[in-house]
Amino acid sequence: MAVWARPFLLQPDLQSLIPNPVETLSDTVRRVDEDRWLASRFAPADVRQRLIALYAVNYEIARTAETVRAAPLGDIRLAWWREGLDEIHAGKSPRAHPALEAYAAAHRTSPYLEASWSALIEARGADFELAPFESLDAIIRYVDQTAGSLMQSAIAVCDAQFQAPAFVTSAARAWGLTGLLRAAPVWAARGRTLLPAGSSAEDLRIVVRAAYAEAHEVARDLPARVFPAVGYVALTPRYLSASANPPSLIERQLRLIVASATGRL
Repeated sequence: MAVWARPFLLQPDLQSLIPNPVETLSDTVRRVDEDRWLASRFAPADVRQRLIALYAVNYEIARTAETVRAAPLGDIRLAWWREGLDEIHAGKSPRAHPALEAYAAAHRTSPYLEASWSALIEARGADFELAPFESLDAIIRYVDQTAGSLMQSAIAVCDAQFQAPAFVTSAARAWGLTGLLRAAPVWAARGRTLLPAGSSAEDLRIVVRAAYAEAHEVARDLPARVFPAVGYVALTPRYLSASANPPSLIERQLRLIVASATGRL
């Protein structure tokens, strides 16, 4: 029987759902990346802390295009994050930033994350381009390097020895492409259309459905301990529904609990 075929039976940390009047790094991640935050609640406290540090750094890198519009300035900011992470992995003290300080405390001895950050930061340079992606394949490569790199790192946080390239490829594409579809109005407000000429949102949805179906199947072989790093992928079909309103918090919580209880994404 595949490991994933057994129910996860993981219990979320309900105490951590109680609001804190002073925003912590965890609160920030919950505010800006709630689905990953919700999945992280199923992890033991030490793993949860490491996931939060990972997601906090990812948020700061991802929002560069929101705070800096000019490509040269964006490149400088991305270089600052790249150098800051490299310094931590080299054993140096972190730069004065809450996300880097938390990351240093959680991942100073995690050299296996370096390659993932390098690919992710390089891909984020595309956020400053004004033209659409040149092809659907270019969009997929972007998602592989952003959502894919982050998911692989999160899995490594849960189990440094476990490798699941086939799952990460399909699951991250499903989640990342769905995210781009959801963010289309935001990009439009910045004057940019992501889709290449001749392509439509439905073309992207077709890719998402195929990727999610593959991830759903491959997930059977994943161990339960990596669920906190990937469980949010179970929300993909609900977000992909073009005619429906976004799922509520309680609906997302219930879907994650069901995914954990049944061992199925």
